Amino acid sequence: MKKFVFTTVLGYLAYLIFTTSCANPGMPTGGDKDSIPPVVVKTVPGVNARNYKGKTVNITFDEFIISTDVATQLVVSPPLAKKPLVRTKSKTLIVDFDDQLKPNTTYSLDFKNSIADNNEKNPLENYRFSFSNGPEFDSLMVGGYVRMAQNMEPMADVMVLLHRIDSLHYFRDSIPDYIARTDEDGFYMINNIAAGKYRLYALQDADNSLTYNSSAELIAFSDSLIVPDAPLAPDSILTSHLEETELAAGEHAHEGLKYEQEPHYLLLFEEESYEQYLEDSKRERANLCQFYFDEALTDSFSLNLISPEPTPDWALFEYSAHRDSLNLWIRDTTIAKMDTLIFQVNYEVLDSMKNLVIKTDTLDLFFKKPEVREKKKKKKEEEEVKEVPHFSFKGNGKDGFDIYRKYLLEVPEPLEKIDFSMIHLYQKVDTLEEELEYSVIRDSVNMRRYQISYPWEFEEEYRLQVDSAAAVSIGGYPSNKFGQRIVIREEGYYAKIILAVSNLPGPSFVQLLKNTDKEEVVQQIAITSDGEIEFPYLNPDKFKIRLVVDRNGNGQWDTGDLEKNIQPERVVYYPKIIKTRSNFEVRETWALPDDLQFKKELIDDDQLEKDKEKGGKSGSSNKRPGGSR
Repeated sequence: MKKFVFTTVLGYLAYLIFTTSCANPGMPTGGDKDSIPPVVVKTVPGVNARNYKGKTVNITFDEFIISTDVATQLVVSPPLAKKPLVRTKSKTLIVDFDDQLKPNTTYSLDFKNSIADNNEKNPLENYRFSFSNGPEFDSLMVGGYVRMAQNMEPMADVMVLLHRIDSLHYFRDSIPDYIARTDEDGFYMINNIAAGKYRLYALQDADNSLTYNSSAELIAFSDSLIVPDAPLAPDSILTSHLEETELAAGEHAHEGLKYEQEPHYLLLFEEESYEQYLEDSKRERANLCQFYFDEALTDSFSLNLISPEPTPDWALFEYSAHRDSLNLWIRDTTIAKMDTLIFQVNYEVLDSMKNLVIKTDTLDLFFKKPEVREKKKKKKEEEEVKEVPHFSFKGNGKDGFDIYRKYLLEVPEPLEKIDFSMIHLYQKVDTLEEELEYSVIRDSVNMRRYQISYPWEFEEEYRLQVDSAAAVSIGGYPSNKFGQRIVIREEGYYAKIILAVSNLPGPSFVQLLKNTDKEEVVQQIAITSDGEIEFPYLNPDKFKIRLVVDRNGNGQWDTGDLEKNIQPERVVYYPKIIKTRSNFEVRETWALPDDLQFKKELIDDDQLEKDKEKGGKSGSSNKRPGGSR
């Protein structure tokens, strides 16, 4: 009997060993995927501790974490002279401040989303921690949003700064008293602030100095002093930022937090500055030298050819529309054939005392004719035939030409002469063509462009013809024969938008924009009082509408001026993306609010319908398809 039992047990053990050894090794499958971020189980010091005299903050989690992003995303306020050392030990995150902490100060650590669990990379979102190394614990806070002034887009990774002293000097060369960094929604929050009055700024800090030391940096500022008065409850940790709509309402509660201030909106802009310098110069063609400057050239600008010695009327000067670049076209073929040209360029710059002085640069511009492979010679006669250089016109006409446009003829280099009698415009009548009288002028900005004007008629067909050798370029090259059909669209192709504007805050202009990220201006209309404005001859498309409060009446958006305490001109977006259809008129009403909004929530009805069909949400008031918060 004992032998039987022993044999049975032995057989069973052998069976278990065999079956388990044959199984594939590895982790068991199945079960829900971990979606829970790491949980804080202990901190040293404690949450919102007082009189902490240590040099490190230790935060222990319930699982192993990834901390590679902490060093770059962590924002410590008040700011430190250098970044703290961040490391991990087992499940504990250690932030080492060395000897940088000031006495009797409340410190706030904003980790944002930099802490995540090791397995599934679930982030602990917007985690903040604070403590005091003195007997008092500061609990006031300031929150709000940073927007780009010209298009109201949220600006991420912008530093927001609080200065105790109301002086621009401190913004320019002193470290702020408190700081925060905006998230992807442009949201910021500075907490654990001591009582007092502060100046509030925002800075796109290019050199990580926390100071405004370059006019190329984007800035924003509050018109008046800020007095924080929203206390942070001692038992709360802010783990997610306040929703914009709730923040704007003036009250929000989150885990014991009650925020009763209005949000502080900051409009980011770049100040106008004059920092003139020669950015680049090149000579990619024998008869063309190009010069690029950072600023528009003043009347004091001059450019002289030093070597070789120039002849009279040796070149033409072609400035860009903003006079910040120059094309120098060489008319003298002998000079154009020279490998090296030496120029002296004189232009105005600001010296260290901000006075305009003349700076002189000497430039050597080289041109080497590209090597051309020799073609196989077929006949001796062909070797003696030389090809005559020539050029061609280009036109902007095409099928579906818009009735309100001017026809443009463009040439690759300025013309020495042109015979307009050799340019013909024909209209097709039945099967015949009738020659028309038209007007032509050279473009006031681009000397290589000519505008041909004619009262085009809907659905008519025209043809432009330029005879051979109608023009000669400054290089002495004749023009080729050129022709192009111009077919005018039918009237029913176009759409129209009529917008009734009321409660206008002052003289403004309204822009119709393409529904793209660049928001190119399609049409612009000045408006001084309530009433209707009309955008005619529109292609079937989608458009945005933007209103700019034009305080100086110059018809363009103007930036701000920190020294003069001038904010950038206010911009407001119509809260709907408008879709146009051929032969339809769209009528919209826009009652502007008394207090111009800092939002850009654009409703796209087409996208809402698609969301409905897919079963998605369609009624969110915070995030709209086709727009941004």
